[in-house]
Amino acid sequence: MNCTPITSVAVILAASQLFAVTGMPITEHVQAASAAQAPASPPAKAIAWPKDEAGLNTLATGLLEGWFQKMVSKDRAGIEAGMQPNFQRINFEGSFDRTAEVAAIAALGVTSPKISGVRATRVGDALVVTCLVKVGESLDGKKLPSEPAPRLAVWQQVNGAWQLAAWASLEMPAVRPAPTAPRFAGDAALNATGSALLAKLLNAQHTKDLPTFDGMLAEGFQVVNFKGQKERADMLRGAKIATTEAPTIADARTTQCGDLMIVTCNLTMGQKVGWDTVPADPAPFLAVFQGSGAAAKAIALANTNKPK
Repeated sequence: MNCTPITSVAVILAASQLFAVTGMPITEHVQAASAAQAPASPPAKAIAWPKDEAGLNTLATGLLEGWFQKMVSKDRAGIEAGMQPNFQRINFEGSFDRTAEVAAIAALGVTSPKISGVRATRVGDALVVTCLVKVGESLDGKKLPSEPAPRLAVWQQVNGAWQLAAWASLEMPAVRPAPTAPRFAGDAALNATGSALLAKLLNAQHTKDLPTFDGMLAEGFQVVNFKGQKERADMLRGAKIATTEAPTIADARTTQCGDLMIVTCNLTMGQKVGWDTVPADPAPFLAVFQGSGAAAKAIALANTNKPK
């Protein structure tokens, strides 16, 4: 039969035309086509959420213990893997982004952490956790007080793993020093958006616009302040009885982790709550909001200010 030679010629001609058009050898073209047709990797399987409060507390305790172990062992790779790219943290010094936090942990001496009073709530896709931590810490060669101090953490699942979106530590010297400037610049437009959202919440508290204030606190909300670990009902009760000065927000920094907006600032807002008077001195402050616009609700707050 004479068809074989004709077919071979046609194949060779087609191949030469393909090379002329693509400019790549035939084998490379076939490999590129195969790569383009290769199926995408399946998304990481989501971690199942605990079904009750006890399960949430157990999950949170494990995450906290793992995080502190990474700090004690200076596990840089583990620390970096445990934070989302837009993570933020505050302590008595000010606010830190992910890059600054890695450097800060490397310079921080941490020994023998003891975690107690773990409280965990689920708010949408966020795990909100507060606790007390007694730990030996030294900063710049100076030991910090070792009494149990509140911590706040917000985790989310990212690619099948738990990663921190926000962290706050209320461990500080007996006399709280003036805060420093934030360790990063952030995005100016996003910073302004976060500052406006926080101002709306705090002004509602200041003016005792309780319906607005109530509406901006999510179910499952938690806060840490000089009184310790508090929940939504405590915050509402405090807003009713406390006398607060108008808030002044400075050095606001805002980042986003999924549907969360993390806002940090140096807040000046004097308060009188019962026998306690919190001075109108600038202090690092953190707020985590879920959602955006009018639907945004606070799921976590941390205030480092305290009575003198």
